[in-house]
Amino acid sequence: MEQQSIPPDVYDRDYFLSEICEGFEEAQRGEVSYNKAKQVRILGPKPGMKILDAGCGRGETALALAKAGAQICGLDYSPDAVELTKELLADFPDADIRVGSVTDLPWPDNTFDRVQFSDVIEHLDPPQTVPALREFHRVLKPGGFLLVHTAPNLLFMKYGWPAIRPVVRLTGHGEIADRVDYWFEVAEDYHVNEQSVFTLRRNLREAGFEDPYVWIDPDVLRGGRFHLLQGFESPLVSFGKRIAALRPIRLFLGNDVLGVGVKK
Repeated sequence: MEQQSIPPDVYDRDYFLSEICEGFEEAQRGEVSYNKAKQVRILGPKPGMKILDAGCGRGETALALAKAGAQICGLDYSPDAVELTKELLADFPDADIRVGSVTDLPWPDNTFDRVQFSDVIEHLDPPQTVPALREFHRVLKPGGFLLVHTAPNLLFMKYGWPAIRPVVRLTGHGEIADRVDYWFEVAEDYHVNEQSVFTLRRNLREAGFEDPYVWIDPDVLRGGRFHLLQGFESPLVSFGKRIAALRPIRLFLGNDVLGVGVKK
């Protein structure tokens, strides 16, 4: 396995079983987060479908896919993540969960109908990005697709948030501004490869996915269900949310970047 910029022992049980790792509260209830539930719907799992959860983390997405009848494989370079996922999928003994690298997948060509790659790309060394996406292209069956999700949106982090932070404070939501500032500060320890719509589209094309579809989720506040945004409600916020969801404004004010690449 190649050297990583962040050693795997950084991603230990304490990391996955904390709010630093998105969806923790829902995972404690045996559910997937509002955001991850959207991704499960896009993947459309069903019996007979073989899906790879690349960077499986705690395993709640893999569990949701398995409950829908899909045959699940999972991979993470953190041994603790693999242990957590195996524990969660104990009722699915056929699930194939392994420690490994996304740039050197241990499965043959044309194996999977879907590949899920959620909240992982931002943790990779930048030079690993295209090799990992190229590996997903290799193991997909023709007609199968890769789903990528990443946050934060690089353009939101660099330009959007600095521009709207004063407005958030002026509307009486200083506590939420502090939460977001703290989240960005903590994320600096884990995120070395944030993406925008433009960089993700370019990387997918370079990896062999022709004409990938890449977008910013227009639900810029994650339905109000993201723990950082609890209490962020007012008529002014509702109006601002509608404005932020418009094209091209959401390129800078939306935070969830998604991409789908189909193997021809």
